[in-house]
Formats: sequence, structure tokens, C-alpha cells
Amino acid sequence: NTPLTEYKGRTISFVNASFSGTMEVEVTITDGKKVSMGEIRILPERFGIKAFKTGVNSFKFNITKPGQYSVEVGEDGYKNGLLIFANPIETDIPQISKQWVKLKNANAQNLLAINSTKSALYFKPGIHNIGVYKVPANIKNIYLADGAWVYGAFVMDGADKSDVKIYGRGVLSGAKLNFRESHQIEALNGANNITVSGLTITDYSYFAVRLLGKNNLVEWTKITGGWIWNCDGIAAWEGSTIRNCFIWANDDNIKIYQDNITVQDVVCWQLSNGAIFQLNWGNMKAKNCVIRNVDIVRAEWHEDRANNGILSCRTAGGANSDFVFENIRTDNPVAFIFRLSPQGNISHPIDNFTFKNWDVKMDMSKNKKNYLEGSTAESIITNLVFENFKINEITLDSNNYKTLGKFSVKNCLEPKFITKD
Repeated sequence: NTPLTEYKGRTISFVNASFSGTMEVEVTITDGKKVSMGEIRILPERFGIKAFKTGVNSFKFNITKPGQYSVEVGEDGYKNGLLIFANPIETDIPQISKQWVKLKNANAQNLLAINSTKSALYFKPGIHNIGVYKVPANIKNIYLADGAWVYGAFVMDGADKSDVKIYGRGVLSGAKLNFRESHQIEALNGANNITVSGLTITDYSYFAVRLLGKNNLVEWTKITGGWIWNCDGIAAWEGSTIRNCFIWANDDNIKIYQDNITVQDVVCWQLSNGAIFQLNWGNMKAKNCVIRNVDIVRAEWHEDRANNGILSCRTAGGANSDFVFENIRTDNPVAFIFRLSPQGNISHPIDNFTFKNWDVKMDMSKNKKNYLEGSTAESIITNLVFENFKINEITLDSNNYKTLGKFSVKNCLEPKFITKD
């Protein structure tokens, strides 16, 4: 019921383009009842992109760097927003050999009929409807060409399904799957070394990318159109890298549940449920993780729930240590920042977290708190470092952080604050 009421009348649109140098974008508003011309914002704001009106209902702007951009027109423009996925030039278009199967308007029966001697699938431009495709051990490359729209999901189940690459500039949509029939891309039961690169994943009703094996790579993947709860963005287990991605989610944006995970150069849009970074919901243990260069264009929380916030640790029972969160920015005010308060009254040590170069806008009118609360008196939070950490353009220090950031501190050693001169 939540999306049918809270998000009634909302839309999100997207366009993909690949370029080098400078790309000129022209936008025309076709439905003035949904989007009225007003202030034009191109997010993330740190890139300084300015739009120029070219007509009553049109405007232009230039993009000079590959990335993911949100276009908002008017005060409520985000409610019928436009995403520009500005990709780098594609350099890994496959050379077709006898190992490849080229697919035109493919369906589930077409895939089942593929000879076991083949090792690669090429989805040509056009519409495909494949259902939930359980990738066989012989298939190691799956390419969605620019212009391919694939309704369905890809699942790698078992160790012999490791080393699969799913890539290209096509779209993978969950719109024709049953409600929570499948995660859009999933690897489990020992399927390691999965690569997801370049795709757009949309209309999903469960996780967009859920890789429960080791040493995965998710890059230049754009995730949008998940409106309901349990629409998690990306989970990639031990030793994985997530980079240059856009994640729209109505549950956790990125789950950091195991060791040696790297997240960098991502753009996030959070609806009202879930956290940008979720550390635990169960008994997960993670250490030596680095998260840097994150732009949060929007986070729409309005309830103070333990699984919300830029950084959340929902339940006790695991452990987290040796994390670095660097260069984290918000473009719009958020209700709160930290929900580092594992629930459950059992052990969950949290140690050695560094928060460096944060520039966060917090909506103080929401009257929400930030939580640094260890799970028990014996399992406390230790060795937190805030370096050049700003809330509403004011740098936090030991004297102001509890009042300025409305921090609730319990079972937590006093953090260390480092400020620039």
C-alpha cells in the first residue's frame, strides 16, 4: 500500500547515451500538468552543470564527464524526474564467434534450446521476454546490446556458474515478472567472480543485484524504478567492487555485509525505506571496507526507523571494523544521517570507523536524531574518527557535535574530531 499511496502519480524517466568530449542535452517538457517550468537543477550539484532555457518548455545543458545525472524542474520536479545516464564510449562490444548465440526477440524456450557447446549469448536490439533464466554452466558471457530491452532475470546458482560476465548497454526489466519472483541478477551457492557492467536495471520488485559469492565487480550499472519495499539496490559479497553506478532503491541502497568491499564513485537516490549503506541485518561480520566519492541526490526518509539513514546497522549479532567513508555529499537535506545503533541487546562490536570529508545537509525541522549507540554496555562503539565532517556547512568538533548534529550517544567511546585549519 505504501507505494500506491505515498508515490501515487510519481514517475521516473531515464535515457542512456554514450559519448566522449562534450554531450549537449536538450529537454522538452511534454506534460505541463506534471512538470511546470521553474528552477532547473542538474544533480549532483558539485559538477556545476547549468541549464539554459531554449523555449517556453525546453532547455539545454552540456555534460563533459561520464556519469549519472538527475534533472529536476521546479520545486517538486523530482516527483516526475528525468535521469541522464551518460556512459563512456563502449569498448568491449564482443566480436562474434561460433561460441556466441545471437538472439532476436528471445523467449524462455529459445534459451532452453541453446546447444550446450555454446558459451555466450548476444541479445540483439529489440524486445526479449525470457522469464527467470537460470544460467547454465556453459554460458560465461551474456551481452545486452544497446537497444536491447530484456524482460526477465539472470540467476547463477552453484560454483560451476562462476566467472559469468553480464554486460552491454541494454536494459534488464522486471516489469513482466511476478511480484518478487526473482532478484534481477543473482549469484548464490558458490557462484563467484561475477561481473555486471553497463546495464540499466529497471522496474524491479526485489534486489536489483544480489551477488552472494566472492570477488564480484559491478560497474556502470544503473538501477531505477524500484518503488516498493524490498527493492534493494546492490549486494556484493567479500572482495567485491562497486563503482561508477547509479542506485535508486526503496530498501537498502548498498549492503556492506562482508570483508574487503570497495564502493566508489556512485550516485544514490533513496526513497523512504532503507539505508544508503546497511552494515547488518542478522549476523554479518565485515572489516576492511572502503567507501568513497558518493553523491546522494535525494533521501526521502520521514520516519526514524532503525534501518534508515546514510549509515545504518539494523541489528546486533555480527561485527564491523576498519571502515573508511570518504567524500560523502548530499544535494538535498536529509532527515538524519546516522543510525549506527544495532538492535537486539546482544554483542555487536563496532570499531575503527573513519568519516572523512563529509558535506551533508540535514533538515533540522524534521527534529530527528543521529544515533551512535552500541548494542550493549559490554559491546560498545570504539575508535570513531570524524575528519572535516560538515553538517549544514559547519564542521563538527567535540564541542558542537551533540547539539549541532543532534547526536544520541550511548555505549560509545567519545569520537575523535579532526578539523582543517
